[in-house]
Amino acid sequence: MRAGAPAIHGGLDDAELRVHGLSRGDVLDFSSNVNPLGTSRLVRKAAATADLSAYPDRRSLVLSEALASRLDVGVDEVLVGNGSTELIHLLARVCLGSGRRCLILAPTFGEYEAAAILAGAEVHVVEATAAQGFAWSADVVTRAVETLRPALTFLCNPNNPTGVYVDRDFVKRLSAATGGDGLLALDSSYVPFAEAPWDERALLACGNVVLLRSMTKDHALAGARLGYLVAGAPTVAALRRLQPSWSVSAVAQAAGLAALDDDAHLKVARTVVAQAKTYLRAQLNALGYPVVDSAANFMVVRVGDAAKLRLELLRRGIAVRDCTSFGLPAYIRVAVRRLDECKQLIMALRDVRAHG
Repeated sequence: MRAGAPAIHGGLDDAELRVHGLSRGDVLDFSSNVNPLGTSRLVRKAAATADLSAYPDRRSLVLSEALASRLDVGVDEVLVGNGSTELIHLLARVCLGSGRRCLILAPTFGEYEAAAILAGAEVHVVEATAAQGFAWSADVVTRAVETLRPALTFLCNPNNPTGVYVDRDFVKRLSAATGGDGLLALDSSYVPFAEAPWDERALLACGNVVLLRSMTKDHALAGARLGYLVAGAPTVAALRRLQPSWSVSAVAQAAGLAALDDDAHLKVARTVVAQAKTYLRAQLNALGYPVVDSAANFMVVRVGDAAKLRLELLRRGIAVRDCTSFGLPAYIRVAVRRLDECKQLIMALRDVRAHG
């Protein structure tokens, strides 16, 4: 990544769609890993009641209290942000700087590296390969931490884009290796869709673990931008000092509160994802597109020329994520949508195959 270059993300790009004579309504978006049911009715209703004429609470106090109660932590251990991306950049600003080291377990979400570079840090990467099933060796990662002594380490779990989900022992070992010299940022944005989730809150007792979550994924709030972080009170206080006032809108705060009271919507979505994921995995493998095992609501698929296939699908009204920016030019990432929509993706892939 070039110094100062923005991270590349999934999602639809209006300028690109115009080139192909498309609008957002023409395209099924498999490039964004959000709840396939969309935003719930209760959340939309709550968002619509937000007072747009008044400034939002600058500390998101009511939402922070609700999150603290649900997570069984102190309200001073919770920081609500403008999506997890804002929180990632705040962590980099607090922990990193010229001459300080950041370790990233890759291939993974590009904002970790972007934030570290903007903070002036020295970036190091432990890369998992296809031959390893994109799973990291705990021994290799631990040695890297003990050698580099990074001020900040990023682990996405389940990982984006591979869907690899490491266990509690792996993370505890990584935390122990980090010791008191730095923080371990555990981005668990996709845990709500994990097939066999484990509770990471006990890791907070380690003292050097920061938990990141994004409500844009499980509650389909990408347009509102909403995430939160859980860490020790001193860490949260340091981050809060750098957070711009009013970074979390009134709409986002209202939507977040309603989402916390709408577990039923997420429960249905998990069932939809599980059913559609089984179908997608079988169909993609049958088409000769090998699927990497994933614990999340998306999967990476080896297709050969990812950029070419992505363009062919887009012309057919289907958007997938080209994984070239992750260093995986032979792979696409496919979010799991509803079963009927997944069937349209498979039909489009068959059409691409039929027409060379």
